[in-house]
Amino acid sequence: MILWLRYFRNLLLRNAQLKLVSLVLAVLLWIALNGEPKSEVGLKVPLEFRNSPKGVEVLGEVSSVDVRLSASSSLVKRIDASEVTASIDLSDWSPGERTYPLGENNLTVPFGVTVTKITPSKIRLRFEPTARKLVVIHPRILGKPAEGYALRSVICQPDKAELEGPASHLTAVQSISTDSLDVSGRSSNFSSRLHLYIDDPVVRLAGDQDTQVEVTIVPRPVEQGKAGLN
Repeated sequence: MILWLRYFRNLLLRNAQLKLVSLVLAVLLWIALNGEPKSEVGLKVPLEFRNSPKGVEVLGEVSSVDVRLSASSSLVKRIDASEVTASIDLSDWSPGERTYPLGENNLTVPFGVTVTKITPSKIRLRFEPTARKLVVIHPRILGKPAEGYALRSVICQPDKAELEGPASHLTAVQSISTDSLDVSGRSSNFSSRLHLYIDDPVVRLAGDQDTQVEVTIVPRPVEQGKAGLN
């Protein structure tokens, strides 16, 4: 027992001057932070999901939260939005809908800052298995060929794309389009590699996909009446 007491006493007295200086600095910092008038600041913080389940779509209307932070006037002026994070742990997810409360435990803030308000105070998320679907690609054509020429065909290679996302959203997607392709003033065949566009922001391409659009332009047939005039 005596040996243990000696050990702890030596541990306590070791670097005693440095420990005393650290204690004094900590007290002075506490006094400085609490002696100044308090101020508040509002920030919009992106909402992060931790431990998201694999092969599952997490759906919700809230992507950020509004927080109000309180601290000393000098500290409030130095708070940067990048120092504040808001997150929800999804490790206990379950299929269907679930409501998650948002509180101080969901926020990480700088030392000396307290959270006074979070809006919204709770969010509802829906969990759906990730589904896939093959849909047709429609080329988006702008303009008209040169005078005397007509557009014979527009072919996409490949003409289908594989999408992924929640099944409730994929059901409504029957086709997707390419970026716009302008044929104005064209008088000959040409091709162009185009990116694909999906209207629904929740649905995405299953991997890196695009399409080669082959455009065929031919001379417009001369009407017999006009030909006779020549």
